[in-house]
Amino acid sequence: MQILIVDDHLLFAESLRLLLLGTLDADGSVRCANSGAAALEAARQLAPELVLLDWNLGSEPSQEALIEALKTELPEARLVVVSGEAHAEVVRRAIDAGAAGFVPKESTPALLIGALRLIADGGIYLPPQLLRTGAAPSAPTAPGAPERALRSLAEAYPALTPRQQEIVALLVRGLSNKAIARQLDISDGTVKQHLHPVFRALGVANRTEVVYLLAREGVRFS
Repeated sequence: MQILIVDDHLLFAESLRLLLLGTLDADGSVRCANSGAAALEAARQLAPELVLLDWNLGSEPSQEALIEALKTELPEARLVVVSGEAHAEVVRRAIDAGAAGFVPKESTPALLIGALRLIADGGIYLPPQLLRTGAAPSAPTAPGAPERALRSLAEAYPALTPRQQEIVALLVRGLSNKAIARQLDISDGTVKQHLHPVFRALGVANRTEVVYLLAREGVRFS
């Protein structure tokens, strides 16, 4: 796995880089960038499969814009916000922008690695306190806790058609309706026509609620 860390706190970025090298199968390919411009340049050179992005980069006026630019550059990558701000509004903004997960910086190393393993395996990680509606958290909550088994979307929601499942998988990766349409060679209108029955079937009102629900349900996207 090739990983890009985007954080303007150099000590944190280097510590995280060493932690990942020691615990994840990164093959030595963990790069750090301290600005949006450096992140985009590194993305072009490295083509990482996983991007860990701080929400507050001092040089960036809009993290949403940077996330969108990285998703355009790396449509297949899993982009995860790792931030000291884990308020519900910030998490929702990150997911709305296209992030596939959100990990608070205050997490223990064991929890951080557990969350990243889950995301790398196709799952979605969000802070457990935002998901507690009677279901188990989407990743270990303490060192040594067993990892949660993931299910495919078809297993979790068999009523969805194969095309609807394709669209949900792309939506969870943070692609816009236009990007989904390009990926599947269909029109924007067709994407919207599929999303309405998807929202009804899942019992949600919008794209962000889809991500929250599937994180809570432990759905995996390979």
